[in-house]
Amino acid sequence: MSNPDLSVPERAALLALMTFVSEASNTDLRDRYGFAIDGKLRTRLEDLKLITSRRATGVPGRPYVVELTEEGWRWCREELRAVPEGKPKAYRIAYGLMNVLDRYLDRSDRTMADIFAVEEEPVEDRIRAAYASLAEPGGRLLLSRLRERLADLPREHVDAELRRLDRERAITLKPELNQKALTQDDRDAAISVAGDAKHLVVIGRS
Repeated sequence: MSNPDLSVPERAALLALMTFVSEASNTDLRDRYGFAIDGKLRTRLEDLKLITSRRATGVPGRPYVVELTEEGWRWCREELRAVPEGKPKAYRIAYGLMNVLDRYLDRSDRTMADIFAVEEEPVEDRIRAAYASLAEPGGRLLLSRLRERLADLPREHVDAELRRLDRERAITLKPELNQKALTQDDRDAAISVAGDAKHLVVIGRS
């Protein structure tokens, strides 16, 4: 079956998702590519059964988390063979590179999974990378902001890792003493340690 006729933004959305391997939040997409899969774009791709989406739970703002379906992966594989005509030079070059990848897959008898199914980054590494992108070493960072960067991870996995790192003194979880400064998102993002709500995380020198 040939690929459906998609617009450039729709094609870009699917190819961007392919590079994440698993599901990605709109926060991730904005950080890496400068756009989100939302509104009519998300609805259209869902109607075509090329993606699925859900609201992230336990994350401030509850961004959408989107993922390619099997049909979406099939579309991406066929798109590697596409030869766009009458398109700008940069567009043709990008597809030229995709054509090379397509020929490599054919010659080596490999699948898309062989190329893109890399091991997931450990949760601790994700936490440290997100923190480093938002705060200086030793800086106080609201957990609500950290969770925005980790929206694609189950909250229980993040919380378990935060508690472990705190116990091992690799990080420090702190309460916000000025309760009036907290928003509802900040309160929702807090983690309970020994019955106390911690709203902030500190990693590195203080």
